[in-house]
This record gives sequence, structure tokens and C-alpha cells, in this order.
Amino acid sequence: MTKNNYDVIVVGAGFAGVTASRELSNRGYDTLTLEARDRIGGRTWFDKRLGKEIEMGGTYIHWNQPHMWAEITRYGIEVKESPSAEHAYLATKDKVIVDTQEFMTQKLMEGMEAFLADAAANRYFERPFNPYHDDSLKEVDQYSVADKLREIQGAVTPEMNGLLNSLWSGYTSTSNLEAPGLAHAYRWAALTGHDMQEFQATFEQYSMKTGTKSLIESMMADSKSELKLSTPVDSVVKTTEGYKVVSREGEEFTCKAVVVAVPVNVLNDINFTPELSEEKRAFSEEKQASEGIKVWAKVRGLKGPSTFKATAEFPVNLAHTEFINEAGDEGIIMGFGSDSTLDMNDPKAVEKALRVWIPDLEVIESAGHNWVEDEFAKGTWGVIKKEQLTKYGQEVKRPEGGVFLAGSDFANGWAGYMDGAIETGLTTSREVSKFLQVAQTFNESLEDENLEDENLAQVDD
Repeated sequence: MTKNNYDVIVVGAGFAGVTASRELSNRGYDTLTLEARDRIGGRTWFDKRLGKEIEMGGTYIHWNQPHMWAEITRYGIEVKESPSAEHAYLATKDKVIVDTQEFMTQKLMEGMEAFLADAAANRYFERPFNPYHDDSLKEVDQYSVADKLREIQGAVTPEMNGLLNSLWSGYTSTSNLEAPGLAHAYRWAALTGHDMQEFQATFEQYSMKTGTKSLIESMMADSKSELKLSTPVDSVVKTTEGYKVVSREGEEFTCKAVVVAVPVNVLNDINFTPELSEEKRAFSEEKQASEGIKVWAKVRGLKGPSTFKATAEFPVNLAHTEFINEAGDEGIIMGFGSDSTLDMNDPKAVEKALRVWIPDLEVIESAGHNWVEDEFAKGTWGVIKKEQLTKYGQEVKRPEGGVFLAGSDFANGWAGYMDGAIETGLTTSREVSKFLQVAQTFNESLEDENLEDENLAQVDD
């Protein structure tokens, strides 16, 4: 007989969902994890392409991220450092600048100091894992990244402005810098102690030697939860006994509590009865800001190990040589861009995008996954728009009966990062456990009352 009744059902097996299912199942709760894809990992995906094992989604980690660092320590995951570069390219709409990596990094750091000067001077987000601790959010959430770039434009050189435009287009995965909230950027800065070198290192310097797959599979193996892959969820329905979760294929499961660990952009694709709050639905309708790409290209014609930056009007904004031969002329470039219409699996289309830096560069093979068109993501990493933290940040953490949300998009700290996903998996599992304990205490009390009534009835007889 097929089992379909559980204490908890977790919808989604990314880092948030797997963390929650591990924590809850290891506390003794009968747990089922439903994953829409045929693999676990969510918006992380370690796959073999271009003759190498590469990250198709989320990649970077740092010791500034406490939840992530605890997990890789727990499972003995080794860390590797991104390769160093000799040359640096910057493409703007007017020209292409080529210089040493050292010089370009120095100029970028000067620009970032100007961009984040207010954040450091005013100590915005003094407790960065609690964005609601003080008035920081109220003061800055009305502004966008573009607002700040305009404000400092006269205080930085055109080259610095180009570097900043490129950096923020890549980091926020959008060419529309009017969308990402300045609060999101300032929160990232606070999480790195307002240190520009730490800031950049956290974003692009360290990753897992054996890939994100090795960590999430270790976490799942440490869980007692049952896992069902290729099972997208259609609906979550409140019943008199708890909740009914129905897959798109019509398979039904029942439980006492549900953890929905999916990206905010697809939250409204699940039918909830009763409906989620108006604020939660509005957040999903608005979507978060990211809408870009991560592309890989095996190339010929390099001039040595290099980094590449381009302003928002170009399809690829940040890139570097991830692998390179001894001669320094062939290798693999990994890049982030803001144009999800670029066909990352078309070498000629990718070649055209990369030739903005090296006109005779030849792309032999290319690869990438379009997360924007992925029906279970509809966007890349979480980048919160201006005013969304104020309007929705606290509401998404509020459970509705036995329905709880988790995910990197909802993190108090490293929103958009694996650390943020793990954070919410931990905090949500704790809240679910409290909810189930209260429910159990109530049911036991009710049973005791019923038993007492029966005993009194027998005495009367």
C-alpha cells in the first residue's frame, strides 16, 4: 500500500527545502519532500558540460556566510579559489578599456567606496541578519541601485562609473538597475563588514571543490525524509485534519504542516486554499528583480587569464577565465549577464556577445541554463526590488496556519545566496516544530477531556 500521510510535507528540494526536511525528519517528524525537477538542488546545478564539471547556477560561498560555512565544515567539503587574472577589460557604449587586473581592481574598489560610503558612515543594517532592527530599512528602501549610481556620478570618473554599472548589472542579474533595491545592496555590504575587498571576495572568489551537488547530496543523505522527484505540486488545501497536497498528476498526500520552499517568482503557481495573504501573493506577482543569465564558453583567442566587464546595455556584464591552457590562448570563460534572451547554447550568439572585448575571439562550444524560462524558477538568484523588504519582508515569514515559507528570496541575511536558503530552512523548521508541538499538546488535552467525559458518563450510568 502506498504511503501518503505525513507529519510534514516540504515542497521543493533546493537548499532551503533540504535543510528543513533534514532538520524536521531528524527531530522525529515523518517528513516527505516533493521536488518538481528530476534532481535536487533548486537553482544550483553542478553538471558536466564543455568537458568539465561546472556550476550552472549558484556557486560562490565565503566564511562571511555562517550557515553555509557550518554546513561545509559539517560535511568536510573542500573550498577552491577562483583563478587569478592578469588582464582586465571594460566595455562601455563608447569604448573598450584594457589594462592590468591590478589597476582595474583598484579603480573598482575606489568606485565601490563611493557607492557604499553612506552605508558605512551611517552603519546601515548594524545587525545585518535582522534588517528590521533599526531605521536603516525605512531610510534606504525607497531607493534603487540606479538612484545611487546617479547620485555619485559626478564624484567618480567615467571609467569607475562603467565599472560600477557593470558590477551591479552582474551582481543583480538585470539591466534595469531601477529595480534592485539599494537596501539589498547595503545589506550585502553590512554582511561583509563594509569592507570592499571582503565584499568582492564573497561574491566571486570561493566555491566548493566538488561542487554544490556534493553538499546538498550530503545534506539529503543525512535526512530521514522520504524524497519524491519529478513531482511538481499543483495545490495545497486546508482540511479538517490538516493539509492536503496534490501533485500536478493528481497524486494526493496529507500532513499536519507544509513547508513551501520555492522561489517567490513561482509561489503563485501553486493553488492555496484558503489563499495566501494578499501581501504574499502581491510579492510573487511583482517578482524579484533578477532576470539574467550565467553562461559558459569554451574559447580560442584569449590573451591570457582575464576578467571582463561590460555595462548594462551589453548581454554579458561580468566574466572571467575559469580554465585556461598553459599558452594562455584557449580556455573556458564563465560569465554573468542581464539579457535572458541570449541563447547560451548557440556558440555563434555567445561569440558575438563576447567579442565586445576580444574582436577575434572564437567560441568553440557554449552552455547555460535559462533560469528565467525555467518554470520552477522564473528568475536567477533572489534580488529584492526597492520597497519589497518594507512591504513584504516580514509578512513572508508569517505562517498561515500550518503553511510556512522558506527560501533564499525570503532570508533575513544573505538573500539570493545558498546561505540565505539554509538560514530560512533552519528557522522555518524550528517554527514548524513549535507549531506541531502546540498542535500535539492541544490534541492530547482534547483526548484527556473526552476520556474524562466518558468516565463521568459511565459513573452516571
